[in-house]
Amino acid sequence: MALILFDLDGTLVDSSDHLIEALHLALEDMPHLEDPSIETVRSAYGLTGNDFWAKVVPDATAQEITIIRKRRSMFLDQLVKGKNILYPGVRETLQELKERGHILSTASNCGTHYLDMVLDSQNIREFFSNPICLGTINGEKKADILEVHFDHFEEEEAIMVGDRYSDIEAARVHNIPVVACTYGFGKPDEWEKADYQVDRIEKIPEILAR
Repeated sequence: MALILFDLDGTLVDSSDHLIEALHLALEDMPHLEDPSIETVRSAYGLTGNDFWAKVVPDATAQEITIIRKRRSMFLDQLVKGKNILYPGVRETLQELKERGHILSTASNCGTHYLDMVLDSQNIREFFSNPICLGTINGEKKADILEVHFDHFEEEEAIMVGDRYSDIEAARVHNIPVVACTYGFGKPDEWEKADYQVDRIEKIPEILAR
């Protein structure tokens, strides 16, 4: 039995098309700010809050970012409702891992509202024990999320699954293995630092069975 910690974007879900639309809607009455491209948004996944917004809307003031974040959340909730943003095979793989007795949880740099939106809109909350994110713990980096998990679970039985270097970095801090999802938003030079690479999430059960 293992504790499997999943990143969200680029690992379990791809909300980027809806997120870019929500951001553009949030910026409609701010013509002095440039609409971010989908490439910019995808490259910002994995960054923590302030770094994410500095990348996506670099010319926005702190006050404007607060407004944009609220609007983004509202529009994204509306756009994702009733839509499937899971990568192929995610639901089936989560169910298989759960049935095999593994403990599944989350380790994402997102806020609690986004985490809840993903789990509930995609109907996957049932698979996870104690799902948390950076916003849940008011942490500074992904390794902080793992540390909170390890207050309840053994490090020796844990594995991280993600698509960006931030996932690999967090795993290295705690000396646990990490699986890089090459279908996500990272790049080959990030993935090569992982212990395993998968081009489909369905391959994770066979890695755990080795």
